[in-house]
Amino acid sequence: MNLLRLRQDMGAARRVSLWLLILLSVCLVANAVLALACVHFAGRERVILVPPEIHKSFWVEPEALSAEYLEQMGYFLLQLTLNVTPQNVDHQARVLLRYADPEVSGALKSTLAAAAERLKRDGAATVFSAQDVSVDLPRRRVTARGRLTTYVSDRRVADVIKTYHLGFTVRAGRVSVISFQERDDAPTADAAGESAAARP
Repeated sequence: MNLLRLRQDMGAARRVSLWLLILLSVCLVANAVLALACVHFAGRERVILVPPEIHKSFWVEPEALSAEYLEQMGYFLLQLTLNVTPQNVDHQARVLLRYADPEVSGALKSTLAAAAERLKRDGAATVFSAQDVSVDLPRRRVTARGRLTTYVSDRRVADVIKTYHLGFTVRAGRVSVISFQERDDAPTADAAGESAAARP
């Protein structure tokens, strides 16, 4: 009698062991599939952003970004830098520095501080009106051409065509400014005439 019960117990134990083995095998297969999915999708997440002023949506991946992002962000940063008065220049500079790459933030901060001091000393204000904005996506650069007008005591003292180049970098999904360059363009007849008319 005890031998029969022992055989029954051993049979039940074998069935339980078989089911546990099957369950373990299913768990191993599921873990393998999840691991492969994680490896496949690692680094492929896409962040959907909206610009400071909503005109277009755009995307940023860990090492890539859309042309729309560069266009909108480049224009936003140009407005921060070039549409300034003695009253708002410090605030504009602080906001701009949030977007600066750590490698260039020190030099950019010094440049912005010098420009702010000069602006306050002269009591001047500048306004930039973009006429053309282009994006070089492979080089992550935005080029903007437009008219920079300078006022001193509500009087226009300069009106020139300028071109600005902004360079960007993408690191782990974070987009930062790495360069900001200015270039004077040859004055057009219209610009030269307006500048002459603006001089006292």
